[in-house]
Amino acid sequence: MKRLILFLFLLTYSGIAVAQQIRSANGYVRFFSSAPIEDITATNDKAVGMFDPGSVEVAFLVPISEFVFRKSLMSQHFNENYMETDRFPEATFVGKIVGYKPGEGMGQAQAIGELQIHGVRRQVSLPGTIRQEGNKLSMESVFKVRLEDYGIEIPSILFQNIAEVVEVTVKFEFNL
Repeated sequence: MKRLILFLFLLTYSGIAVAQQIRSANGYVRFFSSAPIEDITATNDKAVGMFDPGSVEVAFLVPISEFVFRKSLMSQHFNENYMETDRFPEATFVGKIVGYKPGEGMGQAQAIGELQIHGVRRQVSLPGTIRQEGNKLSMESVFKVRLEDYGIEIPSILFQNIAEVVEVTVKFEFNL
């Protein structure tokens, strides 16, 4: 919780004007790993986001330990062996939305910025859709993450159980 508060504080004073920010505390993140032996899916509805429609700056924070799996043993292995959540408790994205036009009903956009997972930061461009209906603004993106790009090691004995590239889906809704 301390990290979340610090993250939001730093984000607030890193260029996003406080009066224009909108927040989402009900972000949804899903990842899907398709491998020859089994498919693995986990969901997380504890992600938080901030968006400034004026500057189009955006930030998201995902608490890694909040992913829910269908088997508790998968969760334990995910947190202890792969994501090392005791050392790297969150994933974050900080960047800008390109292609967003305020007031436009629905459109394609790109989120360009820095994605941090497992302590590794990489510049990314993530495709997405932004939809505005009344006073609701929703953002959705589906993208691929190569685990080795973020220093996440999968033992060679498990290569048929866990994919090297996972599909990530993120959805955030903001009240304007």
